[in-house]
Amino acid sequence: MRVKERMTPDPISISPRASVDEALKLMREHGVRHLPVVDGEEVVGLVNDIELRTAWFPSLLDELTVKDVMVSDPMTIQAGDTVYQAARLLYQHKLTGLLVVEDGHLVGIITLADILGIFVELLGLLGDSCRIDVAIRPGEQNLEQIYSHLTAQGADIISVALVSNQPGRRVYSLRLDCADAGQVCAQLSAAGFEILE
Repeated sequence: MRVKERMTPDPISISPRASVDEALKLMREHGVRHLPVVDGEEVVGLVNDIELRTAWFPSLLDELTVKDVMVSDPMTIQAGDTVYQAARLLYQHKLTGLLVVEDGHLVGIITLADILGIFVELLGLLGDSCRIDVAIRPGEQNLEQIYSHLTAQGADIISVALVSNQPGRRVYSLRLDCADAGQVCAQLSAAGFEILE
């Protein structure tokens, strides 16, 4: 999945010379928490609502502008990069948003909330489902065996995530479209799999 498929295209932007109050009003008006800072056609910064609210009262006294509180030369990502690359950058650099560029021009923004939404969808957390955590011993057991047991019981697998990979023990979290998780767990336990609470 590419960033361009999940970003907010053509984001609302602001001038570095605008006041902090103007920026906050623009955010409220458009329901956004990040504003790219653009001077002419050049992206010169990024500002978020937390930085602006922190600076709001001092701005009344000192006439602070967006330039005074923005992050200069903000981190960017290419529109053709994957959302997984965006997630890594956001996590590693403790960011809440990334500007999306294509051929050096601002084309969008992708935020931590966008990434969270993607993972919630991928994990199937929006619909009715149940979760089962299973530990397997590599070499003796494998994911295909779990899959065979589950499909034989009529369980529909929505997603699988590796949550722990230690030597001699892997823990998988399985999200299933099932009504009776207890019965599924009992049958997997009977087949020799370790079910975690």
